[in-house]
Amino acid sequence: MQLHREIDTIRAAGAALYVIGNGTPSFIVGFREQTGYAGSIYTDPSLAVYKAAELKRGVLNTFDPRALGKTISALSRGRRQGRTQGDPWQQGGVLVIAPTGEIRWHHVSDRPGDNATADDIVAALPDARPISA
Repeated sequence: MQLHREIDTIRAAGAALYVIGNGTPSFIVGFREQTGYAGSIYTDPSLAVYKAAELKRGVLNTFDPRALGKTISALSRGRRQGRTQGDPWQQGGVLVIAPTGEIRWHHVSDRPGDNATADDIVAALPDARPISA
């Protein structure tokens, strides 16, 4: 997912994008270089944020056979995973949180490659215009 490419749409909806990883702070520079993302990045090696967001963690989630198709597809497009930076068993997710603290949308990744789409995320924002026209 390249959500940061939709930053103008996100900002037009009055929202902000925050990335939270679980590696050490030293990995942030490499993440920026690899992805080109210039926005806010935080890291939580304790996984407290992941636990609070009720995101999945476990060996079986990481080695889920359904992830194999995504892996083959990525490899066929020339994409390679770099060195793991953080907890390899922790899956990610996305929360769209209103200023009031209300969770407007919540995606929990079941396995690698189970990513929320930019369209789904933007659709959860108030006053958002569709990405795809």
